[in-house]
Amino acid sequence: MDEGLQARQFRLDELDALLAFLSRVYANDLRRSDREFWEWHYLKNPYTDTNNLPIWIALDGEKIVGHLAAIETEIKVGDETHKTIWILDLIIDENYRRRGIAKQLVGLAEEFRPIRLGINTHEQKSPELLEARGWKIVASIPRYTRVLFPGNAFLSGSGLKTLVRKAANALYSFRRQGAANLWPSAGEIRRIERFDDTADRLWENASATRRCIAVRRSEFLNWQYFEQPNKKFEVLGLFSDGQFRGYVVLYFRAADEQGVIEKAAISDILFTDETAADALIKAAVELAIEKRAGRIVTDLLNKSAEDVLLPNGFFKTKSPLLLMVKSGVAENIVLDPNEWFVTRGDSDTTIFETPNLYT
Repeated sequence: MDEGLQARQFRLDELDALLAFLSRVYANDLRRSDREFWEWHYLKNPYTDTNNLPIWIALDGEKIVGHLAAIETEIKVGDETHKTIWILDLIIDENYRRRGIAKQLVGLAEEFRPIRLGINTHEQKSPELLEARGWKIVASIPRYTRVLFPGNAFLSGSGLKTLVRKAANALYSFRRQGAANLWPSAGEIRRIERFDDTADRLWENASATRRCIAVRRSEFLNWQYFEQPNKKFEVLGLFSDGQFRGYVVLYFRAADEQGVIEKAAISDILFTDETAADALIKAAVELAIEKRAGRIVTDLLNKSAEDVLLPNGFFKTKSPLLLMVKSGVAENIVLDPNEWFVTRGDSDTTIFETPNLYT
C-alpha cells in the first residue's frame, strides 16, 4: 500500500465518517449508508462482538478511502463447528484504486478467522485479487428458475402491454398444475412467524447429514428473515407427527404500478430429507402462483436439493455467483463442492436485494 495510507480495524465511534464514505461511493444505492440498515446488518447479528467488528478501513490521513466489511457466523465442517466470516463488501474510493489498498484490507480480514468465505462474480475485481492471495473458487453456485406467469415475468407496462401480458399468462397456464394436487402425504405446511427452539432441533437433525453448511439456529434466522429493515419474507414450515421437518423462506419483489410481481426468490431452505424438500418446494411454488409472481428463482449448491428442484419444473440457468474460500482447516472438505450446502440466504444476494416494504 502506498506510503501515507494506512489500513486498520474500524472503530464504532467512526460510524458517522464511515456512513459518509458509503454514501459517497454508493451514491446509487443509499441503503448501504442507511444507519438503521447498517446497524441491523453489522451490530445486531447474533454473532457480533461490537468491540471486535469484522470491518476494516483504509485512511488517507483522517479520510476514509476504502472499506471491507464482513459478517460473522459459524460453519459446520465435518463434525466440528468453526467461527467464520462472510466477506460482503469491499470497495475503494475510485481515486485511490490500484494502490494496494484492497490487498491490505483483505490481508487484515484473513487474520480474523481461520475460515473465510465470500461470494463474488467474474465481473468484479475481487476473484482475481482473492485468488492471488490463495483463495480458491470452490464452485459456481447454480441458479434455478421456474416460470409461472411469463407475462408478469417479462412484460411490464400499461395499456396494450397489459393485454399482451394477460394473454401470455393465460397461454402458459396449461403448463402449470396446482402444487397442492401433487403433494405426497409429507405433513402439514404452516406459516412461520418466528423461529423458536423447534428450529434449533431441526438444525441438529438436518445438519447431521451435511458436512459443510452455515449454522442455522433460530436466533440467526430471526435476525436475517424477521428483523431486517423494510423487508418482508414469507416462511413456510413442514410439520408431521409432531416434528418440524423443514422450512422454506421466500422473498417477493414489490409489485409494480400495475400490481404485478415480477419475481419471487427462494432465499433459504433446510430440510431433513428429500420428501420434506419436495413438499417445501411445492408449497413455495403454490404460494408464488397464489401471488401471481412471474417467476420463482433460487441459487442453491446441493445435489439433493437439485434432485428436488428439477422434477418440480425448475431449470438450471447460468449463474455469475462464485463460492470462494480460504481456509486454514479441513481443506479436504471445504474445497470440495460436493460437500457444500449453500443457499441464496448465505450470500449477500438476499441482504442487498431491493426492499419490498417502504416507510
